Amino acid sequence: MKDITHMPHDRQPRRGALEMGRREMIATTTAGAAALLLGQGAQARSQPAWFAGRQGFLSQKNPLATEGQRRVEDRALALLQRPELVKARAVVTTLWQAVTAWPMRDQADRFAAMIDEYMFHHAFRAANCDPDFPEVARFMAPPHHWFGRDVPGSRWAGDSPDFVYRTIPIVHGGRYEIHGTPTSDVPPIVFWSLMSENTAAPQTLALLESADMAFQADGSFVVTVDDTPPNGRRNHLQTRPGAEFLMIRDALGDWMTQSANALTVRRLDPGGGPKSVEGMARHAAKIAIEGVYYSFYITQNANLSEPNQVRAPMSSAVFGGVATQWGTIGRLDLLPDDAIIVRCNAAGARFRNLTIKSLYMLTVDYWKRTTSFNMQQMAADADGDFTFVIAHQDPGVHNWLDTGGLRRTLFGQRWQAFAREGATAQPWMTTKLVKLDALEKSLPDGVRRLDAAGRKAQIGARQTGFDRRFIDV
Repeated sequence: MKDITHMPHDRQPRRGALEMGRREMIATTTAGAAALLLGQGAQARSQPAWFAGRQGFLSQKNPLATEGQRRVEDRALALLQRPELVKARAVVTTLWQAVTAWPMRDQADRFAAMIDEYMFHHAFRAANCDPDFPEVARFMAPPHHWFGRDVPGSRWAGDSPDFVYRTIPIVHGGRYEIHGTPTSDVPPIVFWSLMSENTAAPQTLALLESADMAFQADGSFVVTVDDTPPNGRRNHLQTRPGAEFLMIRDALGDWMTQSANALTVRRLDPGGGPKSVEGMARHAAKIAIEGVYYSFYITQNANLSEPNQVRAPMSSAVFGGVATQWGTIGRLDLLPDDAIIVRCNAAGARFRNLTIKSLYMLTVDYWKRTTSFNMQQMAADADGDFTFVIAHQDPGVHNWLDTGGLRRTLFGQRWQAFAREGATAQPWMTTKLVKLDALEKSLPDGVRRLDAAGRKAQIGARQTGFDRRFIDV
């Protein structure tokens, strides 16, 4: 069956026929995949509960492998070849070069790859920007290979190694239901953000955290989205004028056992026909060019102090965000024999991570290097607080933040999902620059150590956990 969403707009069938065609395609493909994967009888009964009877999911092991995901990827890859995107890429490249060629010269070898990801990020957002035919689609991921093809990376403006990012397009005035089912014994912490259409200065219009949601006995849930007040509905997001999409972040603490929730979306009040390819291409070009300014600002956000001086933690309420989220950032410049000792507390946050990023504010090989730690990966000191060592060389401590071979990096930590009741300590963090030969006498007592065999196992677990996100069978 042809992909009718790629047909010229004046040749596209009426909405009813289009919906029937999509349903037939999904049903046929899903039935065929199920027959091949599961067969009959005992094999069918072995399906995990979240997968059984659900259409559009292509893997029992990975709720991110969906037909909707593949449709959006197909459209995004096609958009990259459109003249609107080719022209936009030239403009974006010139703008980025004008402000980074000299300041980021020591990471110039990363520039082309950054532009590749930047353009695919915006092509992907445009490929899933139709609020009448919304899809649940994962992006903000490094380059990867699945379903027999290479998919470009789509990281942008400070991605997190622990988040599974997904988008759902919506429109103010529309009514939507999002059905979710847990796919792991311990579901992830999830943050739902209703985002505006203003790419030059992204604005969060509404927030919902899983800690505040209501769930069925089996962990399933329904989130409603429309322009009416919650009126007691715990799983509701009220739209505002200018709302464009939902950003959903599933925070994975244990990469080996946790997985994102299985999500499906349905618009309850169908609107007009599908968005044309031309419309998607124009939108992609627009947001890619407009987004340069905000993206560059993000890379410069750590320039408030001298190198190796990390800003004290502060509530995101200072920037108009949620008061229960705290963060810090700093820019580092380490010589080969330098190290930075970081000490901090948990402060009662249910989600926490520390991350090393390139000067382009992109994560650095976190699947094969310890360039990040979340609350489950890090090891506490004997006193219950935490010590990390940022260094080019392995210092033999469990919490080694590897620089990835980069002299200059951006470093940050976030505390999120605080307990809603009871007193919690305020987040704090200290940093100290030392020489490697003075590291041992500068470390506090009770720091967890790790030998070479332990490091190999630690990194192996990271790679295995990362690979689970791209299982396609």
